[in-house]
Amino acid sequence: LFTMFAEDVGLLPERGFTDLLHKLQHKPDTFAPMVEHLWQTMNQGGFSPLLETTVLKFNGGLFAEAHAIPLNRDQIALLLKASEADWRYVEPAIFGTLLERALDPRERHKLGAHYTPRAYVERLVFPTVIEPLRAEWQEVQAAALTYESLNKHKDAVAEVRAFHHHLCTVRVLDPACGSGNFLYVTLEHMKRLEGEVLNLLHDLGESQGLLELQGVTVDPHQFLGLEINPRAARIAEIVLWIGYLQWHFRTFGAVNPPEPVLRDFKNIESRDALLSYDSVELLRDDTGKPVTRWDGLTTKISPITGEQVPDEAAQVEQYVYRNPRKAAWPQADYIVGNPPYIGARRIRQALGDGYLSALRSTYADIPEHADFVMYWWAKAADAIGTGIANSFGLITTNSLRQTFSRKVVDASFERNPGLGIRFVI
Repeated sequence: LFTMFAEDVGLLPERGFTDLLHKLQHKPDTFAPMVEHLWQTMNQGGFSPLLETTVLKFNGGLFAEAHAIPLNRDQIALLLKASEADWRYVEPAIFGTLLERALDPRERHKLGAHYTPRAYVERLVFPTVIEPLRAEWQEVQAAALTYESLNKHKDAVAEVRAFHHHLCTVRVLDPACGSGNFLYVTLEHMKRLEGEVLNLLHDLGESQGLLELQGVTVDPHQFLGLEINPRAARIAEIVLWIGYLQWHFRTFGAVNPPEPVLRDFKNIESRDALLSYDSVELLRDDTGKPVTRWDGLTTKISPITGEQVPDEAAQVEQYVYRNPRKAAWPQADYIVGNPPYIGARRIRQALGDGYLSALRSTYADIPEHADFVMYWWAKAADAIGTGIANSFGLITTNSLRQTFSRKVVDASFERNPGLGIRFVI
């Protein structure tokens, strides 16, 4: 997908990848090694015999391990059809839908994975991140105009440049980022704000000064994500880079970004957002036999009642988590996202006895009737209460008001009396 996007925005030769697919369609056995060779060249940069030209150095981790899935003739034809489309203006948010449809229904249930529509994302991102930044920007604009009216041009420019530096250092965390939709939308709106800042600098006569800011910009390193599904985490990285590069080409036209085109910021981590532990071990009984239970999903028809009943043959092994403790979150100014929804009664079924036991022992202050999402709320509230983050916005469930109540709220207010909680319905 990224290779098709790179071709259409001019990071690769026009129709270079598409024409290669045309050739490979009739030689399906060579598809995987040929595409792997192309990706290895894109990783390092240099001359590509396949495209008969020099290609940019992409690097950034995306092409570091270039493994292509072997495809047959019909599958290559489908890929070719997709490559013929124009990927320049692809909406990165669609990757969330693709991921959700690709997940096995059981895996989707276990992860609580659901694609969040853009309208819902913006409803949360705006009050949590964008509105506070815009409020700061309005104050900066007023100060700059005041300085200009007093013939203090250098002070006016310094005020705007300081805000630009601040904007380029703001960090946004999605602790359950999925395919990165929240981070991508936040990136897009912060880039719009950055454009306004640079326009004001231009209006203040800082055209030469703007050249000094090349390379100092809002970019993917500011957008942090935690995601337990490694495939989703990789997609989130791609989504951020596609969104960033789309903005680059809209702003600078056909001018390519500096090499390497991609950078491995390690800003998206594939790990558990709630628990850290030394090891996970298979739970065994006194005889050494693995302990199992019904998987909670598979059923069969009862020969007596004719109804669906649990299939006792569908067993899953149980595990124990050694030395469980609260997982650390990266430091960020703002926290946004849609944590996985798993109802309190179904956590054991979805994640297993061992995980639930470790979770409850680690977060002893969270009531047992709390839905899974409330553990994210508690950690985010603690980040606000201790002054680590400025604000957070998370999609939640109706259990919020009864779970996230006296104990969690009071503890946060004790540490930070100025803490306010606003519910966006």
